[in-house]
Amino acid sequence: MLYLHGGGYVYGVPEQFGSIIKDFIETEPCIIVAPDYRKAVASPYPAAFNDCYDTLLWIKDNAASIGGRTDGFIVSGHSAGGGLAAAVSLKATDTDDAKIAFQMPLYPMIDDRQNSASAVGNDAPVWDGEANRLAWSRYLDGVKNVTPYAAAARCTDYTKLPPTITYVGSLEPFRDETKIYVENLRRANVPVEFEVFDGAFHAFDVMVPGAPISKRANRFLMENFQKFARRYFP
Repeated sequence: MLYLHGGGYVYGVPEQFGSIIKDFIETEPCIIVAPDYRKAVASPYPAAFNDCYDTLLWIKDNAASIGGRTDGFIVSGHSAGGGLAAAVSLKATDTDDAKIAFQMPLYPMIDDRQNSASAVGNDAPVWDGEANRLAWSRYLDGVKNVTPYAAAARCTDYTKLPPTITYVGSLEPFRDETKIYVENLRRANVPVEFEVFDGAFHAFDVMVPGAPISKRANRFLMENFQKFARRYFP
């Protein structure tokens, strides 16, 4: 698994998501590579995307030597990491550089246009509309042509994308862009497991992991992760 941490493209390290990485491994034994990709404050797009994609290629080239399988890979991430996961999966399927068995872009940051009802004027805790605007402006600083590899919601062809697991909170800016992404996948007949957690703000499961709603989200994720792992890695 290629796991990509969150942080709005501007901050964060993989270690902040260590408990989630541990949960994946304990749920269904797997090898996880989690790069500390470059952040947009110093290195805007495409630095982080390139780091993550290069890591996927490294995993492919070295899978056998680290005891992994070579016939398929999982790409996952939370928030901005979810956006990177969606973009990496898209390029991998566009180029056939690596076979993505399934992807898990969780409450992903994927739409730089920020024009959905949930994004406009959002004032929810942790990550609101203003934080979203500032982070996107940093990430896309100097970018003239925003492609789907920079913002996965700009994708127009979902037919080659892999089976997908995702969820989102109902209060957060990414609610609607995630729902639209899921709808597009389903229209393209891509298998999807998706849940909206009512009353949840952004990164609720990371911020308050002991809350009942966070436990439900984690259970949803791990049960479907195990199901997909056993289905697509027979």
